[in-house]
Amino acid sequence: MMSENKEKKTQNKKPGRIRKSFSSRQFKSGAYSSVITVIVLALVVIVNLVFNKLDLSTDLTSDSLFTLTKESQKVLKDVKDDITIYYMVANGSEQDYIQRVIKQYNKVSDNIKVVKKDPVVYPNFSKKYVDDAVSDNDVIVVDNTTGAAKYVSNSDMLYSDQYSYYSTGSSEEYLDVEGQITSAIQNVLSTDKKKIYMVTGHDEKSISDSLSKALEKMNVEVKEISLVTQKNVPDDCSLLIDYGPQSDLRDSEKTVMLNYLKKGGTAVLMPGYVEKDTPNIDEILDYYGMSIDKGIIYEGAGHYENYLNWLVPTINTDADVMSKFDDKDYVVIGSSQSIKEAKKSSLRSDLTLTDLLTTSKQSLLKKDPSSQNTDKEKGDVDGPFATAVYAEETLDKGTTKLTVIATNEVQDDLMQNVISGMLGDSGDGTTATSIEAKSLSSSTITMSAGSAIMWSIVLVILVPAGLLLAGFGIWFTRRRK
Repeated sequence: MMSENKEKKTQNKKPGRIRKSFSSRQFKSGAYSSVITVIVLALVVIVNLVFNKLDLSTDLTSDSLFTLTKESQKVLKDVKDDITIYYMVANGSEQDYIQRVIKQYNKVSDNIKVVKKDPVVYPNFSKKYVDDAVSDNDVIVVDNTTGAAKYVSNSDMLYSDQYSYYSTGSSEEYLDVEGQITSAIQNVLSTDKKKIYMVTGHDEKSISDSLSKALEKMNVEVKEISLVTQKNVPDDCSLLIDYGPQSDLRDSEKTVMLNYLKKGGTAVLMPGYVEKDTPNIDEILDYYGMSIDKGIIYEGAGHYENYLNWLVPTINTDADVMSKFDDKDYVVIGSSQSIKEAKKSSLRSDLTLTDLLTTSKQSLLKKDPSSQNTDKEKGDVDGPFATAVYAEETLDKGTTKLTVIATNEVQDDLMQNVISGMLGDSGDGTTATSIEAKSLSSSTITMSAGSAIMWSIVLVILVPAGLLLAGFGIWFTRRRK
């Protein structure tokens, strides 16, 4: 009888204990943690789905392979015409690198859109714009406002440098999607085609293949000119360059060049070191307040590796001609002479001179370049020196622009930026811009924004929260004991 009563009491207590357990502090704490965990996981899933749907991505490559440069973004933001980039490719045949870069053009300007066209499904589509045979991963850029079109081959956007095999033992691959497409956009927008004339007849240097490609992407036509056979520089000359003449200009050539400049011409003169006198070149420089101090500059502070005559001068990034350089950029020039400038009081009122490249106070101008002594000798001159100077003169009609670089041993990067700066903006609003190809030799990592956010939440929120809960559980268990 007593056992039956105990059993009844126990049965009567069970519902109360169960109800009490649901209202206990431990249960509420556990339920709260479970709900929070479920909510966080749900948010992670939702955020991941949303960002994947938006097709956002984070470029984690060391050279920002899939991110448009600030130069491209500036060009694209200035676009006023309706531009379509037709990505000619069959479904499933997309080249991943090319496709990733092309997608970025949708995001910068409302006036630019990317449209994928299957050349198999639409075999005659490309014939409306270009005569070239189109294959997968080619691009056609069309200005719908004017009807102008430019074809870009996939072999120009992704290619191997076979010459690197002889120096490194392997062919280096390059990605030039941005360079080619931005160039094509400028090409279809441009109505003011630029022409550069390279002076010949004095053993001048030829421009390198890489600089030639850069100028092509700038949509600049390069021609040679002999001033001996010309009475005047052609009217369509946007920029006249004399790249390292090894002998002096003839009297007639000096007259042609000086007349061109006096009428508002634009030129780059690069008189490298020569032993013979060059009175006609000197006369042109003198007219614009400059002269060459002969010799070779040795640099005690900013030189390249152990070569004292290979200089790393300070760049005046505030000058318009050098504005494409950043403060962190540098250039290397070799065997440079010094440029002397006339006093400001002796210059014509509308003529201004601006130093573009200067050496340090530790530099030294060696009057005898054949001397093996790197210390100062009799006749040598202490620095600093100007190795590149920009002259500008405002005329009644037009403006004369002249850049003088006292060496012909320069990097292509310097030449490219000086040329771009001298050409300036075109009358149609386009700028002479060339985007450099990016090497694929370094390893690449990319992650979608959704994945990046998901892993951030896991590592920043869930893992620490889990550790805290585990620690709390251990503490609570030990406390009860």
